[in-house]
Amino acid sequence: MSELDFAKVGLKMKQLRVEQGYTQEMVAEDLDCTVAFVSNLENNRAKLNLRVLLYYSKLCNVTIDEILEPGFTDRTPQEASKAMNTELLRIFQSYSPDEQKKILKTLRLWKRG
Repeated sequence: MSELDFAKVGLKMKQLRVEQGYTQEMVAEDLDCTVAFVSNLENNRAKLNLRVLLYYSKLCNVTIDEILEPGFTDRTPQEASKAMNTELLRIFQSYSPDEQKKILKTLRLWKRG
C-alpha cells in the first residue's frame, strides 16, 4: 500500500464538504471544535484522526476509502455517480431478499412523496 498524501486527503475532505453545501462553521459545531481546527485539517496543518474521517464520511455519504483514494478529487461527476451507484448496489446486495423488497418498497414510496 502506498503512503497517504494527507495534503490531498484534506483537499478531498474540503471538496466533499463544499459539494454537500456545508460550511467549516457547521463542521466545527458538529465536531465540537474550532473553525480554525477544521481549516487546519483541510489544509494539512493538523493531524487527521479516525473520528474526523468517520464524520466526513457520514456527512458526505462516501466511504472512508473514497476519501483516502488517490485521484478522488479528479473524478468527473459521472465517475462519482458511478462510484455511488456501485456502493449503493454493494450495500443493497448485503441485505436478505425480504429486506431488499422492503427497501425497494420504501424507496418507491419516498420517490412519490
